[in-house]
Amino acid sequence: MEKRKDAPVPEGEEPKYDAKIVEEVLMTEVKESTFLRNVGLKSSSYNSGKGTAAVAAHVRDLEQKLERSELQDEVMQEEMAAIKMKAEEYEAARDKELELMCKKSQEHEQKLAHLMALFGAKAS
Repeated sequence: MEKRKDAPVPEGEEPKYDAKIVEEVLMTEVKESTFLRNVGLKSSSYNSGKGTAAVAAHVRDLEQKLERSELQDEVMQEEMAAIKMKAEEYEAARDKELELMCKKSQEHEQKLAHLMALFGAKAS
């Protein structure tokens, strides 16, 4: 497997994924593969044509599932970023509202103190 992995990639071709290299080795070099039985596929020695096609289909299916999973992860990350941004905006608006309420409260306290001082002065 290391030989196939380290082999130079011909110009114009994409490098092979590790899964593809393992698949090729299992199909060509391993006669009685416990791996194939463990993943629910027959060994290539029993039915080489159908086994190879089944393994290739299984590998493609797994690669597609992985790709879909990665895309879903990407979408979820974007949604999380949008939610975080909204939360920060709401927090900033809440802080601004709290500051405004505190300011108004202080103004009301000052007016109340002023009115109390006026009424207290007239009572004397």
